[in-house]
Amino acid sequence: MQVGLLMVFQNFMDSTSDQAAYERDLHLAELAEPLGFDILGGVEHHFNSYAMAPDNMQFLSYMAAKTSTIRLMTGAVILPWWKDPIRIVEKMILLDHLSKGRALFGIGRGLARKEYEAFGIDMDEARDRFDQSAEIILAGLETGFVEADTQHFKQVRTEVRPRPYASFEGRFYSVAMSSDSVPVVAKLGAQMMSFAQKPWEEMVDHFDTYRTLYMQHHNKPAPPPVCVDFLACDESAERAEALAREHMANYYVTVMDHYDMAGDHFKNMKGYGDYADNAVILAATGLEDAANSFVDINTWGTPQQILEKLDNRGKFLGDFDLTVQVSYGGMSPEDAESSMRLFAKEVLPEVQSWKRQAEAAE
Repeated sequence: MQVGLLMVFQNFMDSTSDQAAYERDLHLAELAEPLGFDILGGVEHHFNSYAMAPDNMQFLSYMAAKTSTIRLMTGAVILPWWKDPIRIVEKMILLDHLSKGRALFGIGRGLARKEYEAFGIDMDEARDRFDQSAEIILAGLETGFVEADTQHFKQVRTEVRPRPYASFEGRFYSVAMSSDSVPVVAKLGAQMMSFAQKPWEEMVDHFDTYRTLYMQHHNKPAPPPVCVDFLACDESAERAEALAREHMANYYVTVMDHYDMAGDHFKNMKGYGDYADNAVILAATGLEDAANSFVDINTWGTPQQILEKLDNRGKFLGDFDLTVQVSYGGMSPEDAESSMRLFAKEVLPEVQSWKRQAEAAE
């Protein structure tokens, strides 16, 4: 199993200064390599304390100079918000040079109406913009040339410099949270990333569909999907649960607000049908119960409890990689670092030693 750390850069309820929030999370990011994580990633979000991360490629360029071995993943670049795909090609190739081939390219479609509106992008165009941009960028990353003549993107054939450091084959990820995205991710040949959103037992079809479609398109097995979880690890089971119940629930409330998840706008948007259905469920469930359910599906407990949870997840999901978020929802810097260090000491070496099911069968 490959294990990553994903940085969110949240300033929960503006409880501290943005400077302090960045110092807190940059410190944690710098711990990822010495503590043994395989991957360090960063989200992309704009204009809100929910996640103050407007350019994850720039963040990872900074981290490239601070590290030497850990791989650096955009988790994810939200393609519809970038009106010039050639800029992403340039920035990712530059990151790959700066990191000597450690860059991992992760992409997503985005969900927050307020971010789309600020960029002047119609959310109803999100699916088409994502699909068209992805094809343009992937070709550019491989060839070093970018050209486009699509509905949303026009680009005269242009060579980027520096030229590609190496192929991004096997270093490409895409977020799929909805059933609409799974076929697209599989066709693109990406390693699928899914954030915790419902009991993992209910995600079996989501993962199986990805694997089936990937095989159909590429005539080879899909890479292990990536589960993205929030983490709270403590020697005390009671304290771990208390941290999770407080801070994961806090984070969930910010998710509901940032994405306007209870809104009815999704039902009229192309490619967002699953979210319209979820809004109906949320209205029936209530915010408090929904927040508690969100806590339940994430990763918390003592090291042994976490190992048992992850082992059980693999029994019904099959092989998966893991990415965790440790700083969120107003958690103190001390608690975030303590949780991360204990996880790295007691859980990380064990799960990294787990063989893929295909390997174990040989």
